[in-house]
Amino acid sequence: MRDFSCFGDGAVSLAAAAAASAAAAGAGGGLDRSLQAATATVYKAALSSRKEILVRVMWTRTVAGAAPAAAGATGLAVAVDEASRSSPSSAAAATPRRSAVTLASSPQFLHKKRGTRSFVTEAGTVVAIYWDTTGAKYPAGSSPEPTRDYYLAVVADGELAVLLGGGEAARELARRFVAAPRRALLSRREQLRAPPSPAAELAHSTRCRFRDDGAEHEVAVVCRGEEWGARDGEVAVSIDGKKVVEARRMKWNFRGNRTVVLGDGAVVEVMWDVHDWWFGRGGGGAGAGAGAQFMVRARAEKEGRLWMADQPPARGGFFLHVQCYRR
Repeated sequence: MRDFSCFGDGAVSLAAAAAASAAAAGAGGGLDRSLQAATATVYKAALSSRKEILVRVMWTRTVAGAAPAAAGATGLAVAVDEASRSSPSSAAAATPRRSAVTLASSPQFLHKKRGTRSFVTEAGTVVAIYWDTTGAKYPAGSSPEPTRDYYLAVVADGELAVLLGGGEAARELARRFVAAPRRALLSRREQLRAPPSPAAELAHSTRCRFRDDGAEHEVAVVCRGEEWGARDGEVAVSIDGKKVVEARRMKWNFRGNRTVVLGDGAVVEVMWDVHDWWFGRGGGGAGAGAGAQFMVRARAEKEGRLWMADQPPARGGFFLHVQCYRR
């Protein structure tokens, strides 16, 4: 595993802008403090009609004790929209055309544990959603996304665009509908609340694939210090157990970025911004809302260079965004 350091406010500003864009596409904007945890994953499917659609799947868990009837309750919502192609402007004629990752449609909130729902998007795509989380099993902790004994299927114009989970019902849906010719995972956003600890420590891990045909990787993030607002501490990011970022003296290193080459050849850019985690005030201040942010972006195969301060990154490659706020 090789890494290249490139610390610079310009590059981090671009990373923050990319994160904001991914957050808008993946989870509808900023943090929701009424939630204990949330994940939003964006998939792209190309149908046989050559139409491209974006599917956003959102799992949420409410704050325990927020309301007696909903303490720790899980939620599921799905949004479907068409992926558009943006044409280069005359001022940037040399810029390659890019797929716009935007989701404008309102999410379908699936309040029941099991059911089906059909609707038509503004562009005329006929969508059917099939789901069953009655016996879903969830991982330890507050993660709202089940790991087994559930299924979620999104069918667009009669083609299976997304199929999550497993079991006989999921296999039956896979037999019933022809799979869309091409499907890809674009981005994933995870929101979590820091555990109540005077040590102000955050430790979180997740798994993802940076390439459709690549291996699954474990990404772990750590942010710790002696107390909230301390000027010293540590930020670390590990991929598959190997530490790729280790930043101390947080008074100076509260944000930065690094490019890493993984063992399977995938090139990923790791970015962090924990300014508000360390320097924000508690309560309802702006710092309490923003918290710590970690971004891991897979560079597309045709991208030939690192993010530069004066050159925004080209679209393409999986994007992971982990965001944590203080209680």
